[in-house]
Amino acid sequence: MFSVQKAMGLLAFPPETEVSSYKEMLDLSRWQLLVKEFRSENFKLYQLNNYSVFTVTLQAGLSSLKTPQCYHEDTKNADCPVCSQYLNDLASKLPFAHCSQSRLVCHMSGHPLNEHDHPMMLPNGYVYGENSLVKMATENSGKIMCPRTKQMFSLTDLEKVFVM
Repeated sequence: MFSVQKAMGLLAFPPETEVSSYKEMLDLSRWQLLVKEFRSENFKLYQLNNYSVFTVTLQAGLSSLKTPQCYHEDTKNADCPVCSQYLNDLASKLPFAHCSQSRLVCHMSGHPLNEHDHPMMLPNGYVYGENSLVKMATENSGKIMCPRTKQMFSLTDLEKVFVM
């Protein structure tokens, strides 16, 4: 009720008044506040969102792809949109994806590791797809170089990984 009485008091004062309580109500910055309040109430009335559909869709997509590996330089994937510099910054405040089932992907080829491309472990513990390792071995006369550590191994040093 007090705010209504104060607003009614504005009728008695000119726009150039020096009375501080009424002067701040007639200030031009109040128009910006009025615009914000009007938009907010209009959005509530028509059940609209403050964010565009594009923004909501982009955030949902980034959040579904975001993993902790996207924020470590040595584990970033070139094919992952969240790992790119600009989208990585946008996704920084979004939650990580909840994956109840994970997929193994070869770091060298980017293809999924499955029954057609078995996961194979090098003696240093890194796992790659069998197809990529065999291809590398045929190109390098039977030798495999780990892309991450640059260590050299032979094709016979590989161990098959079984995932349950």
